[in-house]
Amino acid sequence: MRNRKGRSPELKVGLKYCGGCRAGYHRVAAVERIRERLGDKIEFVSSDCVDCDFVLVVTGCATACVDTASFKGRPIRYIKSEDDVERFITEATGN
Repeated sequence: MRNRKGRSPELKVGLKYCGGCRAGYHRVAAVERIRERLGDKIEFVSSDCVDCDFVLVVTGCATACVDTASFKGRPIRYIKSEDDVERFITEATGN
């Protein structure tokens, strides 16, 4: 996670979901779990937001076929499974 020198402690994260054609887990519930567990450490915004810290692409499977061309120049993180959700939360909390 980025050091937010002088900025509010929350991460500003652009959120993008895949189309869900082969979703192996409930993607929206996974993001809700992230939101609940990170509380005021994270703010989800549109993936179009140019001043977000990174774009979180939530895919339903490992294929991750989401078109990310519009995010060029911005960091991208992927959530492809329940395990990725837990890793993301752990990294964000530093635990």
